Amino acid sequence: MTALRRWLILVTLGIFFFMVIVDGSIVAIAIPTIAGSLSVPTGSANLIIAIYLVVISALLLPFGQIGDRWDRNQLFIIGTILFVVGSWLSGLGFHLSVVLLGRLIQAIGAGITMANSYALVTDTFEPQQLGRAFGIESIFISLGALAGPGIGGIILTHLSWHYLFWINIPIGIICILIELLVFPRKKVHASFKNYDWIGTLLLIIEATIFYIIGAQILTNFILSLILLVAFLFVGALFIQYEKRATEPLLKVSIFSNHTRRNYLLAAFYTFIVSYFFTLLAPLYLQIGLKFSSAFTGELLMVAPLIALVANPLAGFLVDQLNRTSIMKWGLLFLILSQVGLIISNGNHEPTIFILVSILLSIGTALFGTANNTLIMQSAELQERGLVGSLNSLAREFGMILGTTIASFTYYTSISMQTNKSIQSVLGQTLNVIIHGQRVVYIIGLLLFLLAGVAIYKSKEMIKNDAIKTKRSRRSSI
Repeated sequence: MTALRRWLILVTLGIFFFMVIVDGSIVAIAIPTIAGSLSVPTGSANLIIAIYLVVISALLLPFGQIGDRWDRNQLFIIGTILFVVGSWLSGLGFHLSVVLLGRLIQAIGAGITMANSYALVTDTFEPQQLGRAFGIESIFISLGALAGPGIGGIILTHLSWHYLFWINIPIGIICILIELLVFPRKKVHASFKNYDWIGTLLLIIEATIFYIIGAQILTNFILSLILLVAFLFVGALFIQYEKRATEPLLKVSIFSNHTRRNYLLAAFYTFIVSYFFTLLAPLYLQIGLKFSSAFTGELLMVAPLIALVANPLAGFLVDQLNRTSIMKWGLLFLILSQVGLIISNGNHEPTIFILVSILLSIGTALFGTANNTLIMQSAELQERGLVGSLNSLAREFGMILGTTIASFTYYTSISMQTNKSIQSVLGQTLNVIIHGQRVVYIIGLLLFLLAGVAIYKSKEMIKNDAIKTKRSRRSSI
């Protein structure tokens, strides 16, 4: 495969990844507008977000397994087509049911592509180029995660909400054409005789329960606790079933690689925390500091702009230097950014916010690129789809869990501060807003420290394995 073809594949994967991730957050800003246009309550309109996140989370592992059985390249093309069709249908928007059907199709397409993206990059690039490849792809992931609300605001300012979905169509068609021209083809006869349908059903139930917990936790805490018990029960049932399944969705033995398991765990912790900033930063800037929407948008674009430089540089460093060391430095930058958010008191703004955004962006680039490379290089060819889908699942589940933790902690701490039930920060003072976000960011710091513990444990395991190997060699001599 020529170098040009490799990089065309990577850029196409990245552009599509960007669209998929943006579509997870871009709709949030338009819920009141969509609800008014369709004459439905905002609670019903929130299903447009829910169905997308739940279906993707439920289908990542199934499509990761299918990718290992079949041709990942062809599967990715099918996913792209479904995503474009779903975008067109969602944008028609003459009835909520039509929008939800479109979002369902969108989510299936997104699940197919996200489950196989990491594996496709690993298939396409040599090990010595993998860091740079993941660094480039991380640009699109970072931009998608951070720029969704900003892009949504720009579209709503100049166009109707329908274009939140229709903007995907021309970009998606270009991606499809490139995929048809440059993606390699393999003749693979996949068998679905022993496909794990029960495991897939249990995952769908898990994803649905978890979303309902997030939606109800502020208004019905008792129900959320009951559902949490159900979530843990179904999760335990899923693990036990997967241990006995003929061809399981999740090979539990994949976690016997302690280093990979701990690196996935560290990634999961960081994904949770990343959405704390995404959720709370606009509230701090607009409601707390009284900055205009336009200026807030400009400040929120600092991190994505830094990511444009930081991610490729991180990829180059990962290919040249010790990857574990790069990951540790990235985590250190993330910890420093969290400390900055905790001690921020509204003074010296927007300077402090900009500095924190820079630290956060550099840390994410260094940690994420090194972590992705280490995880995917640990996977054998026949398990790349599973490992890649687990990596994507860590991000998606982290996003949902991070949003739930941040919302619950933020509004609960504000309610305790004001001695009354608060579910909106409109009209609250800067001090109250800072108190609420500080509690959330302290939790974020603790999660980053847990990520550090996971990495340290991996180092100790590698060291112990090396010592055992030396001893066994000596005893055999």
